[in-house]
Amino acid sequence: MRNKIILFLLIIVLTGSQAMAQRQDFRTWYSVELEGELFNLIDFSLTPEIRLRENSSMLDAVLGEVDISVPVTKFLRLGTEYRHEYEFRSDRNNNNDRFGIYGELDEKIRRFRIAYRGMYLYEYTNLNTRELGLVPETLQRHRVSVKYRKKKSDFTFGLAAEIFMIMKPEWMRYQDKIRYTAGVQYRLTKKINLGINYKFQKEYYENNPLTSHIISTGIEFEL
Repeated sequence: MRNKIILFLLIIVLTGSQAMAQRQDFRTWYSVELEGELFNLIDFSLTPEIRLRENSSMLDAVLGEVDISVPVTKFLRLGTEYRHEYEFRSDRNNNNDRFGIYGELDEKIRRFRIAYRGMYLYEYTNLNTRELGLVPETLQRHRVSVKYRKKKSDFTFGLAAEIFMIMKPEWMRYQDKIRYTAGVQYRLTKKINLGINYKFQKEYYENNPLTSHIISTGIEFEL
């Protein structure tokens, strides 16, 4: 009995120590997305976004993203994206440029839409002034999502899970993370959608991982 009590207390201490070591933050993201189509074949979107951190009390980043994609088959889409991000940091602000390619599989089953997207990305920090020279980060992103829309409803509900894996440089593997998303989108008009999402994001491979709770709101305009 005494050994069981000691083991129980040890588990509590270890669990508490791990919880104390984890950093928590509440963040908010705000975006506007413009979507359109060229030549009835090429889809594109332009998305400016503002992100807040430190319990949404400090400006984290301002960014803009351009996405271009082409449907190859009924179920497969190939695309590319470019994103420029300006990060606000206490020691040094950063300019991040990211280039990526992706493939997306999409299948509709009754009222559900299931999709998988795999991306391969190059990201440069302070492209012209980086101390280590032109050393890009290469990473993969894998995302699985499910959306549900009831017939004749203006609401679409969604769930998603995404993993971020840094390939190079090896010493940045501590920034690997996973993100879960749950949200709802409301079709205000034929051309305007409103959306709100809750995102749970957690780093791993780190002694002091950051766990972020994110509320993301956005408005989409179809051109």
